[in-house]
Amino acid sequence: MARHAEREQAEKREKAEKACRRAEELFVAGHVRSAHREAIRAKQLCPSLPGVANAVAAYEVHAAAGGGWRAILGIRHGGGAATQDAIKKEYRRLSLLVHPDKARSCPAAEGAFKLLRQACEEGLSKAASGRDTSPTPRRAAATPVPRAAAAPPPTPVMQPMYYNMPREPMLIYCPSCKNEYKAKIGRLEQQAGMKCARCPEWLSPPWQKKPPARKEPTAAPGRQVFQCPAKCPECEAEYKSKVSVGRWCLKCKECNKSSMVDVQGPDKATVTIRKRA
Repeated sequence: MARHAEREQAEKREKAEKACRRAEELFVAGHVRSAHREAIRAKQLCPSLPGVANAVAAYEVHAAAGGGWRAILGIRHGGGAATQDAIKKEYRRLSLLVHPDKARSCPAAEGAFKLLRQACEEGLSKAASGRDTSPTPRRAAATPVPRAAAAPPPTPVMQPMYYNMPREPMLIYCPSCKNEYKAKIGRLEQQAGMKCARCPEWLSPPWQKKPPARKEPTAAPGRQVFQCPAKCPECEAEYKSKVSVGRWCLKCKECNKSSMVDVQGPDKATVTIRKRA
């Protein structure tokens, strides 16, 4: 029984992988909705397949692109005006799925992330200005209309709001992974936040700054802190840094040369010139 179940799981996984490859081929060929259906089929066959949830979300965003910013973010009509918090919540949820760093194997991820940015910017702009009244679509009365006179409704095209606006580079610090990196920040990032480039953490403004490095040791029971007794081997200037017993890499404030200092006590230390590779 166990072998039969394992064999059945392996077959489902193989079918799911084929469905994912088929979805990629359909998407590249321009058949977005068919690619979305194949991705859903792959997820039903093997929900634990790596990247299948990201692919489903990415194809779903592309498939909803003709329905406006509400369709892309999955915010339905009829529930009143969409609040900025609701828009940011859906943008954050979908961004973590279709972000190019999370769905590297999906060819639709990058385009889906751009569509999400565009939709979120438009939604936040309308919510801030009060133009999003969110009318509930009403069905017209059933009146006999000649077949020739019936015309398909025009497909709504979402106009870009702030996507083409320049974004300024800025140093961003993530308190979760303790990394600092340069990122491009625009109006959307200032309003809704963004995903950390080094870890899955979602960062929101106000942006944090990297805490300054601790230059002096902290005093503790059994540890004595004192001024370094050594001198710079290059210019013979005394070091001004506070140290304790141990090895320290100190930079001379006079000549800006770095040296390794082996401190044995308040009156004894050995200096070694630091060689650069």
